[in-house]
Amino acid sequence: YGCTDEFASNYNLDAYIDDSSCVYSQTLDINAGWSLISTYIQPEDLDISVVFSPLVDHIVLLKNNVGSAYLPEWNFNGIGDIIAGQGYQIKLNSVQQLTIFGEMLVPDLTPIELILGWNLIAYLRQSPADVASVFQEMLSNGSLVIAKDYYGNAFLPEWNFNGIGDMVTGQGYQLKVNNADI
Repeated sequence: YGCTDEFASNYNLDAYIDDSSCVYSQTLDINAGWSLISTYIQPEDLDISVVFSPLVDHIVLLKNNVGSAYLPEWNFNGIGDIIAGQGYQIKLNSVQQLTIFGEMLVPDLTPIELILGWNLIAYLRQSPADVASVFQEMLSNGSLVIAKDYYGNAFLPEWNFNGIGDMVTGQGYQLKVNNADI
């Protein structure tokens, strides 16, 4: 018995019966200054201070979609738990890597609830995909106004303009929608 998925962090070469113990990981490369980040991993311990504990000496500020903050210097966690499908804004004092361990999220089974206006979302796939194909359903119902990446590149469906190209794993994205959506 053991983890039989060779893509898992705890793959057991000797196991031939899967016991549902597989643990996956994702390593995020995070720039100094501001970044938009996300993960396709659901950590076992959801507390944001635990997930980001390896970076505690480098985090200036971490914010979620509604502006709640985690400030390790002040031992303040206004965010609470990491939320599957949500992106985060982070400001670091130096370039860092963060490896997150846990269960792999399945994009088609992980709905991301969007509120009217601006949202900060995760990219849950493990490989790049064209921004228009990712938001195809929202394009057909007309709810997506704009999508932006960390660099400020925009996807403007009304103008048929794609300055983002492919969405990539580990990055967070800002969306503006004209009605609540999933």
